[in-house]
Amino acid sequence: MNILPPPAQGSPDAPQEPSPGESPVVRWFTRRIPSWAGPALLALAGLFCFWPALQADFTLDDDVHAAMVYGTYPAHRAPYDLYNLVDDTSRAALLERGVLPWWTHPALTIRFFRPLASVLRWGDYTVFGNSALAQHAHSFLWWLALAFGARALFRRLLPGRAAALATVIFALAPCHAIPLVWLANREALVSLAFGLPGLLAYVRWREEASPRQGALAALLFTGALAAGEYGLAFTGYVVAFEVFRRREALGRRALGALPFLLPLLAYLGLRTALGYGASGSGFYADPLHDPATFLRFAPSRFVALLLDGWFALDRETFFASLWQWFFVGFALWGLLLVVLAVRPTHADLDAPTRVHLRWLLLGSTLSVVPMLAVVPSARLLGVAVIGIAAVVGLVIERAWFAPEPRRRFGGFASLAVLALAFTHLVHGPTSAWLTGHAYHASTQHSVKARDGLRARLGAMADTDLVVMRGGPAAPFHLAFSLDRERHELPASYSVLTQTGHALALRRGPRTLELIAAQNDTLILLGEANIYVDMRREFTVGEVLTLPHARGTVLALTGTRPRIMQFEFDHDLDASPLTWVTETGAGYTPAPPPAEGMGMPFDP
Repeated sequence: MNILPPPAQGSPDAPQEPSPGESPVVRWFTRRIPSWAGPALLALAGLFCFWPALQADFTLDDDVHAAMVYGTYPAHRAPYDLYNLVDDTSRAALLERGVLPWWTHPALTIRFFRPLASVLRWGDYTVFGNSALAQHAHSFLWWLALAFGARALFRRLLPGRAAALATVIFALAPCHAIPLVWLANREALVSLAFGLPGLLAYVRWREEASPRQGALAALLFTGALAAGEYGLAFTGYVVAFEVFRRREALGRRALGALPFLLPLLAYLGLRTALGYGASGSGFYADPLHDPATFLRFAPSRFVALLLDGWFALDRETFFASLWQWFFVGFALWGLLLVVLAVRPTHADLDAPTRVHLRWLLLGSTLSVVPMLAVVPSARLLGVAVIGIAAVVGLVIERAWFAPEPRRRFGGFASLAVLALAFTHLVHGPTSAWLTGHAYHASTQHSVKARDGLRARLGAMADTDLVVMRGGPAAPFHLAFSLDRERHELPASYSVLTQTGHALALRRGPRTLELIAAQNDTLILLGEANIYVDMRREFTVGEVLTLPHARGTVLALTGTRPRIMQFEFDHDLDASPLTWVTETGAGYTPAPPPAEGMGMPFDP
């Protein structure tokens, strides 16, 4: 039974009529634009906006995936399991090889249930080999799929011009830049490419009671979830849609939600039964493995993600340079801005479009909740931006193009609309381009630094590499990027510290002491540390094992090591170890100081 009113005017399912007050010239011009022009322009705009991202080199987990595909990872990984980075069966081997640092949590687990995305990554290396450009082109095809999926959804739910604006806002949003740069993060694009048409089929299923659409929705949502946990975010829209079907009983609404609930329960059941998830990491806070940490970070992450989604302002913008109270104040100001713009829009809409506005707005907010398990980033916002783009498109359309309702947008409401329009039509695409450009430059710098280091090394099988002080990518990821031809790891690999400034003191022939600055620690803290969470407490005298060495904690800052003493298996002056340190210019030789002497290390 069709509960909701007929489709919104301007959708492909409703008769197309000119907007009231539309000029004859505009009407004449638009009728002569070929139907393929809009999609073609959208594709060209995306290619231009994300071109810097598509030129990026491999980065981070991209090299880890290559090692898994070519069989050089210390543990076997099947094509569907490339996102299983650390588990109970591989942790010891990774620690013994040194690609997991000495501060790794004893129970660290980083396993993501992304079988479809994993198979696609396996196919990348099987078909394209080491061509980063070809693999990025593959990612761009998924962007095209999600862009046109969003276009179809918006054309169903919104008036014609609002649908066009929403499509542009969503397709060129900054949230797509990092998944296009970082090939291992492609699962965000794949989840959207399946989830958007899945949501469209779900709406048709609920409004038209079409079993065919219900089956299609279930199939597409299965694909979104099989790509990864980004598919969980669509729960927000399904819940919001059912909340506003007030004429139906709760039981009937639950039955109506089955095309999403069945794939969701199957995904969660398999994920739990197979032991996927994350634990022992500061970067991830899995609500199933560590609900206390998840709840602790949830409020600030929730606000940060909403600010980023609505205004393209990431959390670092505030926490790096401003006070936390200002961050909260800006969040309240942003909420007021959205209310000022949405309120007159809501009052001016016809009944069916008003319902769509409500559930899209609520759904975009609820969809953020599953993303609170990881440190906030624009890359997490793809699903949330669906509703945000729809709301902003409607707001702009009502305020700027509808003839009569314009009088409702006076004073502050008009300024609010202008701010949202600038944010999403100018600042958003510009941020997407700049993000891609920055990451492209970063990967090029990393390649140059890595190649410089690789040129000084011999065969990987004969290389025992020690990094005195490394940056964020030095633990784990650097070891996998050194040999992109054979994808072999060094015979052994160690990172001694990941702090800013450190002092190395030579205490004996085989003894090296590392000291962090006062009130600092030798490792990153909190959310910045992927390998250990805040609950891990080190103790003075604790001994930790590295390849060719043992580290003893001599002093702490809080519960984290500030001074470590490393006792090596060989005399440091005659050992076969290759010593380097990471600086802004790359990796430079860093042989241990002479006995009784010291040497500082800085970024």
